[in-house]
Amino acid sequence: MRRVLHIVLTAVLFTGCVQNNDLTVANSTDISTLDPFGMFSRIEVAFGDHLYQSLTFFNDDMEVEPLLATSWERLEGDTTWTFHLREGVQFHNGEVFDASVVKYSIEEYYTRNKAGQMVGGASVAVPSADIIQVDIVDPYTVNITTNGPKALLPFYLSQMWMIEPGFYRGTTDAERAEQVMGTGPYMVKERIRDSHLTLAANTNYWGATPKMDRVVFRVIPEVSTRIAELETGGVHIITDLPFDQAALLEDASGIHVEAIPGGRRIMMGITTTGGAKPLQDQRVRQALNYAIDFDAISEGLFGGQVERMSYMFNPPFNHPTLESYTYDPDLARALLAEAGYPDGFVLSSLDTPIGKWIQDFELAQVVASQLGEIGVTFQEGVRTYEWGNYRSKLLSYDLPGLFMQGSGGEFELLTEAADLTITSPSNFYRWENEEYEALWIELQTSLDNDRRTTIGHRMQEIVHEEAPWIFLHIQPDTYGVSDRVDWKPRPDEVLHLWNVTLSE
Repeated sequence: MRRVLHIVLTAVLFTGCVQNNDLTVANSTDISTLDPFGMFSRIEVAFGDHLYQSLTFFNDDMEVEPLLATSWERLEGDTTWTFHLREGVQFHNGEVFDASVVKYSIEEYYTRNKAGQMVGGASVAVPSADIIQVDIVDPYTVNITTNGPKALLPFYLSQMWMIEPGFYRGTTDAERAEQVMGTGPYMVKERIRDSHLTLAANTNYWGATPKMDRVVFRVIPEVSTRIAELETGGVHIITDLPFDQAALLEDASGIHVEAIPGGRRIMMGITTTGGAKPLQDQRVRQALNYAIDFDAISEGLFGGQVERMSYMFNPPFNHPTLESYTYDPDLARALLAEAGYPDGFVLSSLDTPIGKWIQDFELAQVVASQLGEIGVTFQEGVRTYEWGNYRSKLLSYDLPGLFMQGSGGEFELLTEAADLTITSPSNFYRWENEEYEALWIELQTSLDNDRRTTIGHRMQEIVHEEAPWIFLHIQPDTYGVSDRVDWKPRPDEVLHLWNVTLSE
């Protein structure tokens, strides 16, 4: 009855909001905010890219290209770069984009970061870039100086959206959560929480006119409902498609499946400090990894299509010879006994979002069951949360000893390595290793590609041995797509739709 009621309510909320020529995407979760500083998850950043823009852009080939900056060069000394800005760009309210906007935007990121406030999808880029000064050379030229050499500055800037100073000085955080002022190809037309968000083409956009007048993002948590809407034409792209359902759609009429090797690392995070005492012991964390029968997980939940993760950083930075943890429950029990827990131990709970990552709840259940075989049990069992609440718990480090986590692939060594430096807000495991931190510092300033590769390999060896998480798998990305849509997915889960067409 509850499921039927949900479907009916969704249909009622959405009646009259979609038009035949709208491109419509169904996601499992909603956008939590429209504030660029609050957009943290990959789905939010992807959505925000339609509204806000940065100086540089990470394109479909995972390469940096010009966007609001047309070109750049590094000055002598390796710490100052000159960026030449695009002329003729306006914000949605008609205000001009120029060098003063760049200075204000970057300084605002650093002011917020210093105060411990959120900086959205730039939470890794801001400390990594370590920008110490922005100087206006002329209305369309800026010099940006960093604290030490930063070979990846153009990449970091692709994660810092430019914001309109007048609008942001005159609004509160609460107002910015509901209003948008960017330079992007779309503007917000309508938003109804937990139902849909409609974008309309920006008629004064500086670039090529978006191919679709309107793009609609619908929130449909249940997989079965998303699939039904795809089959009946209510939506044109559905995300987070489980493997068993993808197989059923292979022969469906009018729709097809798009699958791509992803970059999201799925793991069971371990709170290594400040939490349960057993988890502070490296031997215990290794035991948890040896207790996992991943072949059974792969066959039972993913149709045998995923392998256990052995590396931490995505290709081409993955460690070529590092082997994944094997299933060895006897070794797991021996390690627990060596650490002083021959009979296992009890943790408060294992927490997971539901519907955020493919089969997340089911995966958490299986992991809890397998850990029980070596005597690790949970007083409250597997606890589930709606993504917005779970996201808040992540960001406030308010999670138990074991929790589900999916770390998105950045396809850049430094930003992926940042997840495990103690200085990063993305280190939800509160893990710290002296050698890793030293390598992290060196990685930020090294300009030698061979040395960077060596550093990355050693970092992965340290993490593999210290085991701040239970290694699971790299999540492939699978989508259901209408045959009317000319669209191909990116490996980083980001949906960019301004160049997508919808046939009759």
